[in-house]
Amino acid sequence: MNDRKILEEAVQSENIAEAMNECLWVGDKKHNTIYVNPTFEKTSEYTLDEAVKMYCTDFFDDEGKKIIEDHHKLRVHGVSSQYEATMVSKSGKRIPLLISGAPTKSGGTIGVFTNLTKLKKLAEKERLSNQIIRNSMEAIVVLDKNRKIQLWNTSAQKLFGYKEQEIINKSVDFIIPKEEEDTNKRLITEVEKNKVIRNYETTRLSKEGESIPVSVSVSKVTDEKDKFIGYLVTYRDISTQKRTSTELQKRFETIQDAYKELGFQRRQMDYIAEITESAISNSDLNSLLNLIISAIVLLSKADAAVLRLYNKKTKFLELAASLGVDEKWQSKSRIEFKNSIAEEACELKRPLLVDNVDSSELHKSKALAKTHKFKTLISIPLALESEYIGSLNIYSKNPEQFRLIETDFLQKFGQQCAMSIYTKLQKQR
Repeated sequence: MNDRKILEEAVQSENIAEAMNECLWVGDKKHNTIYVNPTFEKTSEYTLDEAVKMYCTDFFDDEGKKIIEDHHKLRVHGVSSQYEATMVSKSGKRIPLLISGAPTKSGGTIGVFTNLTKLKKLAEKERLSNQIIRNSMEAIVVLDKNRKIQLWNTSAQKLFGYKEQEIINKSVDFIIPKEEEDTNKRLITEVEKNKVIRNYETTRLSKEGESIPVSVSVSKVTDEKDKFIGYLVTYRDISTQKRTSTELQKRFETIQDAYKELGFQRRQMDYIAEITESAISNSDLNSLLNLIISAIVLLSKADAAVLRLYNKKTKFLELAASLGVDEKWQSKSRIEFKNSIAEEACELKRPLLVDNVDSSELHKSKALAKTHKFKTLISIPLALESEYIGSLNIYSKNPEQFRLIETDFLQKFGQQCAMSIYTKLQKQR
């Protein structure tokens, strides 16, 4: 009879309990189950008849059992509480829950459980996306619909000199030179019309008042209901390109105008953007790795590329993707990291150029390199600040081919690839 009072206090209407989207659990004074609603049955995979034979903590993992028992002490004093715990369903599924527990007047307990599975997944996706944005090589700024700054990443801080806390919720207009105000208004109008502008060359002001040549891309951002909520803006510093166009012409031993050089830089950033997008997409790891080696071969004009991932347990570099080599290369599916070219490049923290590959003491595939007539290689370390991911080797049959390559770009390319591979590996775990 007392249990019935507890149940009546907790559930004034059986129809309400059955219509709830949340799991409803009701227990007696000893925390034994006396009622669960249909949502609870579906989530736990236990029927009502099965559930009423179970103690409240029987539905949870060991950590959850301890948390619940700790909160039972609060019920004795008539105190409600809210906490997270993991339910283990009848078939063994682990379900994260937000539990709101409250005592009833008759001494029992009522619990409302909210399933956090979708929220946890969304939070993880948001965390990964935010990490990529904040650590991107490009200066990325997020504006609200009134063009006030909501996010200012590390590269934006380096480019313009302002720390994030200095400019959050301020108008982005303060980095726009007066002579560019009319042009900027036309850009906003174009974004409103076409939703995006890519690689527009203009100037912006640093904290010290210095005019910085930049390439700007702007995208209009909408929510899930296609309602306009703000802008995503990326800035790329092109001042080095502007200052050294003559030097670049000599270095690449060709007559190039500024537009062609900018076109090459755009292709570089387009590939990096595509690699970054692949890292957070639903595509598999192999797609990302094949994209990386295709991009580096096209950008460097290499004859071949080989990408290996580092296995922490075995301390071997395992072949993950290749282009421009034959099936015999598969015989070297794994090589030791210690005393290798990859290890030396990793220690240097920059790309390492090796001439006369077929005679190098550190190269683990000298015979294969000789068979393919490769003369020179560049080993690009794929590493984050505290995480070694692997190596990306590019090969050339012409010893002079890599003399003109931009090593700074290779280093940045390797860093972005390392971050993208790490993100994909974390996502697939």
